Parts: sequence; structure tokens; C-alpha cells
Amino acid sequence: MRIVMPLFDFSKESSEEYMFSGGKYALRRFDVADEVPDIELFSERDIGVMEFQSWALVAEAENLEHYKEEINRILLSFKIYKLARVFIKYRLCKEDIKCCSILNDYLHIVMPDESNRVIALNDLDVIDKGFSKLLQMDTISNRTHNAIYFMYRGFCAHKMIDSFVLLMCAIESLFSNECRSGATRTICSRVSKFLDCKSGYGYEDIEELYNLRSKIVHGKVVVEDEIKGQLSTLYKVQYVLVECMKKMLDKEIYRIYSDVQKKECYFNDLR
Repeated sequence: MRIVMPLFDFSKESSEEYMFSGGKYALRRFDVADEVPDIELFSERDIGVMEFQSWALVAEAENLEHYKEEINRILLSFKIYKLARVFIKYRLCKEDIKCCSILNDYLHIVMPDESNRVIALNDLDVIDKGFSKLLQMDTISNRTHNAIYFMYRGFCAHKMIDSFVLLMCAIESLFSNECRSGATRTICSRVSKFLDCKSGYGYEDIEELYNLRSKIVHGKVVVEDEIKGQLSTLYKVQYVLVECMKKMLDKEIYRIYSDVQKKECYFNDLR
């Protein structure tokens, strides 16, 4: 089975193709004439949009049972390590047209000044390592699985309010304690210490995010698609979560979540 997903908002420094860990997924050159099946699902406009894309993620193996989730992990790794704009909108399969689809929930970017379109070969090596570790992290515990799920959904959200709440859920999944008391202080303290209280990531910075989350949940602000005056807050929660995930993956800290006591000791000992 071979499924092709054209990449949007993506450019690569070289023409060299790339194989991701495990051998099922590759970054390959894309030619719309070779890959798009002649079916009613894809309009002339769809085909016209795809004609401008030069690269695709290709899933190729006998068994692609979990390919959608794993492709999402690759895309999330692009986001974590390069703040990449890249996203997929179509799944193409000439072997089985039932596998073809048009996606409505794809990754968005709201940090245009910081995001990257051009990816180098050494970037792909870093992204691939992140992908492998995301697959491991996903299986460690409910907390790590949920954090990855919320993070991906948060970056796919079309509305600011949806994105903010989902990304905050990802942070809570990683940093909340096992009891219900003192949630705000615990999360703000753990996140800021985990990020070494770097500029922009201190206790007060995290508290600002958590306070907005609490105001939303407890009805202190009116919930609308766009939270008036809070776009910079959404930027901040994205940065905070990306930095946390990079450290979790690079140092394999996610492994502590397999043991609740070990996890709690780790965070309680942070200084």
C-alpha cells in the first residue's frame, strides 16, 4: 500500500529525498500527474492547488494500520523542532481510492515571524529523532499520550479559544500533580522550574497563562472564537509547550511517567 500526502508551506534546501526511522515513511518529490487518482473527490481546484507542491510525505508498507497517527507525529515533530509551517491537506492512493481524503483539521501556525518554511537535511535528522521519541512517549502513560494528543489538536484548531484551551490541557497533562489541591501553584512552579526560569518562562509568566485558562473555565470572561487582546498569550502558550516538549524528548524525561512516584519525585525535586 502506498499513500501520498503533498506537503504545503514546505521547502527543502536540497533535492535529496529522505527516509524516516522504521522505513515506512519518506519525504519524496511530488508530481501531481503521477499521484492523483482520477476520481470525483478531487476537483479541478484541488488538483490546481496540489500542482504547486513539490514534496510529499509518503507512507509505504504492507500494513499501514496506524499511519495517520504516525504521520501526525512526524508533522508535530516538524512543529516542535522548527516551528515549521508544513501541513497536509490531502491523502492520495491510486491502489485503493477508499484511502483518499481531503482533510479539514490540519496544522496551523500563528507565529509567522518565528516559523520556518525551508528545511535543511540536518533539520530532518533532528525531526526524525523527535518523531521516534514521540512514538515512544505516546506509549508510556495516559498523561504522555494525552499531552501529545492535546498538543496536536491545539495546533490544528481553527479558533484561538480552541487552540489555547487544548494547549493548556497538554501542559496540565504533563505537569499537574496526582492530587487535586494547589493545582495552579503546582503547575506554574513545575513548568517554570522545568524551563530553568528562563526569561519569558518564569513563575509569573506561566501564572498569567493559567489564570486566563481559569477565567475561561470558571466564566470570568466571555468565551468567543477570538479572545480579545490575547493573541500574544496564545503565542506564549505555544512557545512554552514547544520548549517543554523539546526538553522532554531530547533528555527522554518522558520515561519517568511510567512510574507515578518517580514522576512526582522528579518534579518535586526541581529547583
